[in-house]
Amino acid sequence: MARPEKEAVVAELTAKLNESYAAIVTDYRGLPVREMGELRRQLRGAGGEYRVVKNTLMRRAVEAAGMGELSEALTGPTAILFTADEPMAAAKALLSFGRQHGLLEVRGIMMGGEMYPASAVKDLAALPGREGVLAILMIGLEGPVSSLLMTLQAPAAELLATLDAVVKHKESAAA
Repeated sequence: MARPEKEAVVAELTAKLNESYAAIVTDYRGLPVREMGELRRQLRGAGGEYRVVKNTLMRRAVEAAGMGELSEALTGPTAILFTADEPMAAAKALLSFGRQHGLLEVRGIMMGGEMYPASAVKDLAALPGREGVLAILMIGLEGPVSSLLMTLQAPAAELLATLDAVVKHKESAAA
């Protein structure tokens, strides 16, 4: 590859790192081309982009992006999953594919400018997605709001019950 082409690739990888919410580094050794295509399709559907990268070019991009810790994971055949959205769905798809085919090794994840070990990807995949977190939040907010509503309605309900009892008492006394 000529020098201008390498510089263009480094610039593109640097942009990907800066735009991504997370970058998951994997070893794809032994993964056939057909299965690599299948993995890429699954990850694209989960909001990720899976790219095989040359370590020397990726190291330059990592340094340019100010994410030097990521260089430690760049050994041997390397592919990186870039996710611009929340990484939970992409991490789930990656780990699911890895369990099915057994040829994928996760080395680590760069998220929020911090490098985390491979075990963090498993923890991330175990988290619910955005919709799940919002549902949990709504359930948590519903309890106190319901209690407040019941507390505010209680005096009015007691007053109505008392007035109803007085009306029935007067009707029975008049009869």
